[in-house]
Formats: sequence, C-alpha cells, structure tokens
Amino acid sequence: MKIQNKTMLITGASSGIGAATANAAARQGAEVILVARTQSKLETVANDIRAAGGKAHVFTADVSDPEAVRILAKQVQAAHGTPDILFNNAGAGRWLFTDETEMEDAAEMMAAPYLAAFYLTRAFLPQMLERDSGLIINMSSIAGFLPWPGATAYAAARWAMRGFTEALRADLRGTKVRTMMTAFAKVESDFWANNPGSEEKLPGAQAMIPVLTPERVAKVIVNGIRWNRRNVFAPLMMYVVLGLYYLFPPITRWLLNFTGARRK
Repeated sequence: MKIQNKTMLITGASSGIGAATANAAARQGAEVILVARTQSKLETVANDIRAAGGKAHVFTADVSDPEAVRILAKQVQAAHGTPDILFNNAGAGRWLFTDETEMEDAAEMMAAPYLAAFYLTRAFLPQMLERDSGLIINMSSIAGFLPWPGATAYAAARWAMRGFTEALRADLRGTKVRTMMTAFAKVESDFWANNPGSEEKLPGAQAMIPVLTPERVAKVIVNGIRWNRRNVFAPLMMYVVLGLYYLFPPITRWLLNFTGARRK
C-alpha cells in the first residue's frame, strides 16, 4: 500500500513506538491521527510532525473504554472520514508472576491491548468494508509466541492480539480490507521505567537478540505497510528464535525457562 496521502490512526501515539511510527508515516506523506490519553504528550508529537512539514491531528481517548471509542470514532469520521490505516498499538502492563498479579491488573492488561484493538476495529470496520479498502495493524510481542516465567498476564494479552489478528484475517477473506500483525523483541522505550521490575524478568536468552529503538521499529512497520506484509517481526534474530521454537519446541521452552526469572 502506498502510504502517501493516506490517513493513519495510531493509538498509544504519545510516546515510544506509536510516536515514532507517527513521525515515520508523516515523513512518507501520510496524514496521521494521534490517539492516547494525555493531551500534552500528543500535542508534543503532533507539533514535531507539523514542524517537519507533516500533517497531524490529536484526539484524546481511553481506548480501553468502549463508550470512549464510540465517541472517538464519531469525532474522527466527522473530521477526517474513516482512516485508511488503523494501527492498534495501545497497550502496557507489568511483568509479574500469576500470584503477584492483582485481578484488576490482569483485566487492565487485557483491556489494552486486546479489547482496545477489538473496539477500535469494530468502530471503523463497517466503513472500511463499505469502502472495500483499509489496513488494520495489530501490535503483539515476541511474548505472544514464546511465553517465559514472570510475565503471565502480559503474555496472555499478547497471545490474544495474535489470536484476534488471525481470526480477523479469516473474517475478512474475500474483502480488500487487510490485516498486518507486528511483533518485536526488546525495544528501548518508557515502558521499562513505567513498569518497574519488568526489565529484570527478561530471560537471559534475550542477550542473543539485538535491542531495537522505537525509530527502527517504526521503519520496519512503514516498510511492512508499503510491501503489503501480513506479519512484520524484528530484528532478524527473532525469526531465528521463532524458527527454533517451530522446529524444536521443547528445547526452546527449556532455554526460556532456564534463563528466565525465578521466584525469590
């Protein structure tokens, strides 16, 4: 898909991968619609894009709230029409053992990314189908393929994103509305500072996989859009690890468990 002159709605756009992708897409000529909960952070990202000659619009919403998503969809459609590209990127969550995770925290981690992605997709999909065009991008994680100790609710939510993407892909067969799933290994971002104790639970095996910057991830995502990719992973070593898991699942599980977090 040519990204130039397309509208792209990005959730979780106030920082990290969302902000970097908004900047990368705008540099390629997309008109970006930035969505997150914090107005001031969104305005900072939007101003940077505008200063570089791009087009950016700001909408604040808690996309884990279905009523807020209904209102957001009406506002976006009234102002800019239905987006050509929807990037369901919003999501967070601490890495904790199951017994360390409060029930409310587990529900919150499932609400974003999974339920937020479902709500946004449901809000815009009818118009995409009527138009018979569009791209829906869902952000998962390497944890959605290879769970490790100490991140139960987080990994489960990323598996939900993977399942949602595959099910949605089946739903959309025969239409011109496409899906793309993105998943990455460790990325430098505010996530680690905002979720204390999570970085320490990374398996030692992560040392084999290069750490990505948000800008590198954004470049990979934009290239995936351009080349109509179904799945976009990075870095290259992630493909190797996933290949090992496919060929030798017991060995790969053992490695992640052996080098993973241990209970105190």
